Amino acid sequence: MLDREELRELARYRDEENLICSFYYPLEKGMPTEGGALIRLKNMINKTLADREDWTSAQTTSISEDLARIEGLVTEEMIMSSGGLAIFACSAGGLWKEYHLPDRVGPMLVVDHATRMRPMIEFIGRYERSCTVLVGKGRARIIVLDRAGAAERSDVVASVPGRHDQGGWAQARYQRHHDHQVMHHLKETADQTFSLLQEEGFSQLFVGGTEELVSEFVEYLHPYLRERLAGSFPMEMVSSVAEVQIQTLTAASELAEAGERDALDDLRAEVHTGNLGAAGLDDTLHAVQTGQALRLLVKEDFEAPGLRCTSCHLLCLSSPCPFCGGETQALEDIVESMVTEAFLRNCEVAFVAGENGEKLAELGGIGALLRFAG
Repeated sequence: MLDREELRELARYRDEENLICSFYYPLEKGMPTEGGALIRLKNMINKTLADREDWTSAQTTSISEDLARIEGLVTEEMIMSSGGLAIFACSAGGLWKEYHLPDRVGPMLVVDHATRMRPMIEFIGRYERSCTVLVGKGRARIIVLDRAGAAERSDVVASVPGRHDQGGWAQARYQRHHDHQVMHHLKETADQTFSLLQEEGFSQLFVGGTEELVSEFVEYLHPYLRERLAGSFPMEMVSSVAEVQIQTLTAASELAEAGERDALDDLRAEVHTGNLGAAGLDDTLHAVQTGQALRLLVKEDFEAPGLRCTSCHLLCLSSPCPFCGGETQALEDIVESMVTEAFLRNCEVAFVAGENGEKLAELGGIGALLRFAG
């Protein structure tokens, strides 16, 4: 399964001698447009080969082999799969990485000396691994959600007696026994959840159940689990895994949107005071390249042309290079390179859409909250 370290390794991949294909494509199994998608694929490949400039004979051979292999794989996957496909290929350099994604991506085909990672960085940020625990008085279910989908990891069943309706001292003693068994059950569930965190890891924890049980269960969580507690919601124990997945993704999406609103408010305030915020392409580029950027906010569809120095390889917006005076190479979209650079520097990257995206557009379409003032 794709993780951040693997993605960083791929983002660092650069081959000055050979060319790399970065390919993203939506798979449309069972869709009426399936035939049209294959025609579109052939047209993309033919256009890439027709538009080649200054390719050596060896580069042309390598790219032709990669594109033929890509076409064959997509033709097969179009019959069997849905979602999206991402491929990074350089046969001359021994590179072939393919990733099946749950969401449609692309279409995009870029041939360059470096990989194009923006769609993958956006994808991995959207599908952080999470855990949802459904709690009841005599049963609990632990479900993990990741980029591959949702899977039930544990079904905890406890011997909790039902409520006793008779009065008197016997009823009170019976009730104490009942409450003790419920407490033991919730503690056991919390322990199993913590073991899962240690064994597999996850970044967010959600809890489903009645308000009373959720509140009691949270009391037994290890501090590491409480740090990851992202929210709770009412959920029936008999809910299907798919229903739990939908509810969890909805809660996570609402949480992310609220976090973006807060980040935009913080960014606007920091830019206004001139302290720990940068907005607009120029200032944000400076923050990313100096390591100041803590969290990069990018409007979902924001792109802009730019330059890269052929000597020091830094990104810039004017020529000659303002850092070393070297010659520059034009970039169709410098934002793509900024996103990759920020990701490699362990900067959180958020792609902002909708109403939040429009607010970010007022600040130039891109901005960053900073680790330290420059």
